[in-house]
Amino acid sequence: MKKLYALLLAMMMVLSLAACGGGDDQPTDTSNDSSTGSGEKIDAQDIIENALEEAEEFESFSIGAVEHYLKAYDINLVDLEPEWDWILANDYCAYADDPSDGYGHAVVKFNIAEGELTDQQMNDYFAKVFAATAAASDDGYNIIGYEFVGEGEDALAETDLETALDSWMPGWGFRHDGKLMVVYVSSEYDNDKESELDRLFYYNGVQFDIGVGLQKSFDDTWDDMEDAFEEHEDEIKDALEDYVD
Repeated sequence: MKKLYALLLAMMMVLSLAACGGGDDQPTDTSNDSSTGSGEKIDAQDIIENALEEAEEFESFSIGAVEHYLKAYDINLVDLEPEWDWILANDYCAYADDPSDGYGHAVVKFNIAEGELTDQQMNDYFAKVFAATAAASDDGYNIIGYEFVGEGEDALAETDLETALDSWMPGWGFRHDGKLMVVYVSSEYDNDKESELDRLFYYNGVQFDIGVGLQKSFDDTWDDMEDAFEEHEDEIKDALEDYVD
């Protein structure tokens, strides 16, 4: 389990290092540090070790962790709770990273306490999440986001709920303190039950996933990640090996 967790953290650390790296107009740094736009030096080893320590110390699987994460982005969990009676099916239905890590997310799956959810109940819930993130945004509205932008679209343009849900992966973005956030929402279903509402699936829950989104296009982000990993490959490997051992 610890090795799997370390692999996931490796990807997060590469993202963090890529975000800390400088632009093309910055001086080349041949030391083990990378440079920021302000001229400050960032030690890649420190970034890696801090990320691992935070992951160990933060109690992620809890409603309290979700509340703590969302408050960092001016969102109250109560504003994201369904209007119908709900339960958490198990201990893994609520998860959040420490918001100080700069690249995490918070996710909760709400199951209806009894019976099957109607389409209206699910749509009303997604509208509630949509309104909450718009209220917390810098702009007062939600945006398309780089995760969902189509050809010829502006990722920073305002979107509406109908458009955001009309996708194989429903979601949208919003801007908070200049940082681009991403929101994924989904309808959850029980494979062991047949719907009584003339639908293919027996929907019994909804889920939101709110976190730090892509700050630029996927292609540009991937290029930054490749550069960061190439620059700090040995440091990342050494830190992860020490962590697993």
